[in-house]
Amino acid sequence: MRRNRNHYSAVLSAELLLISALVLVVSGPALAQTAAGSFSSVSGQVQIQRTGATIGAASGVGVDVGDRIVTGASGHAVIVLNDQSRLELGPASSITLDEFTITGGTTSTRVGLVSGVLRSLVNASSGGAPANYQVHTPNAVAAVRGTRFDTAYTENTIRPGYKGCDRYTDVSVYQGTVNLASLAAPNAGQNIGAGYEATVPCNQSPTTAGPLSMTGAVSLDSANAGGTGGGGVGFTGTSPGSSGAPAPACPPVVCFACTIAGGGHGGGGLGAR
Repeated sequence: MRRNRNHYSAVLSAELLLISALVLVVSGPALAQTAAGSFSSVSGQVQIQRTGATIGAASGVGVDVGDRIVTGASGHAVIVLNDQSRLELGPASSITLDEFTITGGTTSTRVGLVSGVLRSLVNASSGGAPANYQVHTPNAVAAVRGTRFDTAYTENTIRPGYKGCDRYTDVSVYQGTVNLASLAAPNAGQNIGAGYEATVPCNQSPTTAGPLSMTGAVSLDSANAGGTGGGGVGFTGTSPGSSGAPAPACPPVVCFACTIAGGGHGGGGLGAR
């Protein structure tokens, strides 16, 4: 009888070990996190939400694909990805790092902007090939053709002249070109060149681009100055899009007067901190 019991216990132990191994094999890849970069600077309240846990962010802390990063009302953070691209989060902002892969020297990145403001400084892939970098908001897609731009998403406020619309994605371009499209028509975007800004209101097409700081679009600088939390504070326009915004008299990147009007976007203007 004792021998049978010992035999049964041995068989049961072996079965439990086999089940445990199978669980590890099945769940291991699902639980694995893909490292994408790390924080280079953090100020104020900044948190990482990862697989059900909340982690306090700090300089040097790693960022993984699937992470959600949230800044408080006075929070600010800079993330350097493994391809040396930089993500700068303004106050009261929330992003998700949905994709980051490097294949054959080409980087593919997708960031979800849930609220607030994100400044992107996109590094070209090795060999000079343009990176596949996109910022998705709840109502728009900003796809990079250039290197440096702000994306802002605000909701629950109605801007003057927008006829009841309460969701807006603003894009301000400082270098290169960004293709801005409504999420409802992602293949019908508008190219926004350096020195210009535009807005996607609700599910409508992007507004006509206007010079930086002239349409009221929310940027990282206006967010740092006035905040964008809750009601989308930071919008300074009085009418939709570029209405009332004078066209620049010369190319915005070259002309000194246009650079001043746009807040500076050349080598010493609205660059990375």
